[in-house]
Amino acid sequence: MKKGKKPKKRKRGAASRSRTRNIEKILKRLEQQMQRLKELKEETSHCFNSILEKYTLSLAEKNELEYEWGLGLQFISDYEDAPPKILLKLEIETYKSKPISDLLVDEEDTEDYYRASFDLSNALGLSLIKIDENGNVNGEIITYY
Repeated sequence: MKKGKKPKKRKRGAASRSRTRNIEKILKRLEQQMQRLKELKEETSHCFNSILEKYTLSLAEKNELEYEWGLGLQFISDYEDAPPKILLKLEIETYKSKPISDLLVDEEDTEDYYRASFDLSNALGLSLIKIDENGNVNGEIITYY
């Protein structure tokens, strides 16, 4: 460049402005989603805490249950405005008198953990599970894991 000449500024075109608007829309949508997750967490924290008090769980199980709670809230946030066509495609698992002891795959998981997990999904409205006095699981759950 010659001495004394200023560099030309790059002109911003329509594509650049469109990209900027798209990024702004995405950021706004993410901000709204984060706010909604915060609201959902506040709305359901009492249910979550009552479930923790109801069952005797190890620290690892409590952490896993809290992780499931977060997944459930994310699922609700993602699908609360979804059209019926999308909702019909969700996977639903059905239990028909399946003993809860049959669900214990991992040696570290306990029956109380599974009961707490089902109670949590019921509280979030993601399942209609009942466990009878014999320990048989009946109902349906949306697979959101």
